[in-house]
Amino acid sequence: MNYRFHIAIFLSAPATALLAQPESQPSRTQIAIATGSIQDAPLTTTIHSAIPTVIPQTGAIFPPVGSIPHNFSPRGLQELWNIVGSVEDPPFTTTPVPKTPVVLPSNPPALYPEWFAPRPSKIFPDLKLPKGFKFGVATASYQVEGAAKSDGKGPSMWDWASRQPGAVSDGSNADVVDLHYFMYKEDVARIAALGVNAHSFSLSWARIFPFGVAGSPLNEVALKHYSDVIDYHLASGVEPVVTLFHWDTPLALVAYYGGFTSPKIVNDFVHYATAVFRAFNGRVKTWYTFNEPNVYCGQIASYPFDIAFSPGINKTTAPYHCAYNLLKAHAAAVKVFRSMRINGEIAFKNDNFVGMPWRANSTADKEAVERHAAFGIGIFSDPVYTTGDWPEVLKEILPPSILPRFTKKEQEDILGSADFFAIDAYRTQWVSSPPEACINDVSHPLWPACNQVVFFDSEAGWAAGPSPDPLSSWLQATPNFLRDSLKELQRRWPTKKMYIAEFGFVEPSENERQELFQITEDVARTNYFMTYLGEVLLAIHEDKLPIAGTFAWAMLDNAEWNSGLSARFGIQYVNYSSPILERVYKRSAMQMSEFFRAHLV
Repeated sequence: MNYRFHIAIFLSAPATALLAQPESQPSRTQIAIATGSIQDAPLTTTIHSAIPTVIPQTGAIFPPVGSIPHNFSPRGLQELWNIVGSVEDPPFTTTPVPKTPVVLPSNPPALYPEWFAPRPSKIFPDLKLPKGFKFGVATASYQVEGAAKSDGKGPSMWDWASRQPGAVSDGSNADVVDLHYFMYKEDVARIAALGVNAHSFSLSWARIFPFGVAGSPLNEVALKHYSDVIDYHLASGVEPVVTLFHWDTPLALVAYYGGFTSPKIVNDFVHYATAVFRAFNGRVKTWYTFNEPNVYCGQIASYPFDIAFSPGINKTTAPYHCAYNLLKAHAAAVKVFRSMRINGEIAFKNDNFVGMPWRANSTADKEAVERHAAFGIGIFSDPVYTTGDWPEVLKEILPPSILPRFTKKEQEDILGSADFFAIDAYRTQWVSSPPEACINDVSHPLWPACNQVVFFDSEAGWAAGPSPDPLSSWLQATPNFLRDSLKELQRRWPTKKMYIAEFGFVEPSENERQELFQITEDVARTNYFMTYLGEVLLAIHEDKLPIAGTFAWAMLDNAEWNSGLSARFGIQYVNYSSPILERVYKRSAMQMSEFFRAHLV
């Protein structure tokens, strides 16, 4: 989850106008609850609501949708880049070839006595992971590639958004970032040395089709680049797991017709997907169409993306029209995937959690959990895995003018359009109902989902788990809730295979540390991974869940959307002050390596 840009996507117009904070879940502002507003809550209690943090909405500039001509020449491409502005050139444009195998540093010494915290290899030493289990790490194209304009790439909406006033908290962008575009061989060699056997990464649609649309030129240089990347993974013993879309919408598609708020996106996405399937069939065995569509569809209804709506779309309707078009695009791409007899499996990546009622005996909180599940995961997973249609609660609350209804044919196409279930399982928390009426009040800031995520118990105010760096205030380390959370996902959306497609943690104050020995000593992140992985072992052996792989976010520090370079999720440190962008393993990387070497069959 990365320090992703998370937003509660299914809110009313006033709420969706606000910008949320990053990665794996929506950031929350705190609302003080007076004694009596929520039963048994102490006076000093705070509850994190689904209202995202406000970012100043001033100064963003984007041309009116439909005003940019379809000019597929080099001049036309430059006109698209002119919307973004100047772009920083990469410090180098060659691909270094690392000496392999990469020599690992010695294992970090134990920080605690063995009776308190066993070595990773001693965590349930008799329990092994299933044969073929994927020990993975994860990245996304915009967040790590850099080379924003290199080799004919077109601009993405995040290339534009990162330059709008107030959109990125530290003012950074991803023009260079990790420069994984040129340093992919070193990065793959480094994770291979750890024993990582899978890397989940995304392709840049705007790099492969700079203008995005069907009928526009295919960038053969980009396709050749990704082919080389895939081949190098395979040669290094690291399986490439490919996501077609991780939020970096080609800017051209938004300029031409409004992007995912328009049904035109379906044909263009299928055209892009078909070209990629054809190019990499046989070499990529696990595919994702979309990353966290619930987060993405909320993102486009918030600043600065909310100034790029096509006629008839507004902040209230945008998330739901996006969801409708995205599900149709997903189903259509999967239909092509299967018709081409692609040798592999395909699904999309879910985000969020079902949650637990904050007050166990509260009917209102139990109902809030159901709304949280429906608006967070069910909106995409019900149509794909169980019913072919939206969750009933969404149809009860939202009229067709906001939430378009599927035709019978669309339902048939969408149902069953996934071969497995993938969840970005960063954390699980409690859910409560709002302290005042919400369901029938469209002006309420929590309408229509009408629930609040709570970070502490209702009895004494104890936290659900340790907190990360304040830049990722939505996150907590909650390993004690992981197994029940995964069982609930399997109960509601049963499948024969499940991946934990992302999980990770931001080390408190890591970005403020000056000495390398302080930066690499990411104890909180290490504890997060070790406790989660121990629970995964138990979920497989005791709960009989079909978990086939886990992917740590992130392979290395990266551009965490609207938190920029300041929120660091990486298991490797990247020195952004160095002209060679050197990488250094953190404790968490070494400890995960030890865990998997001991538990993989």
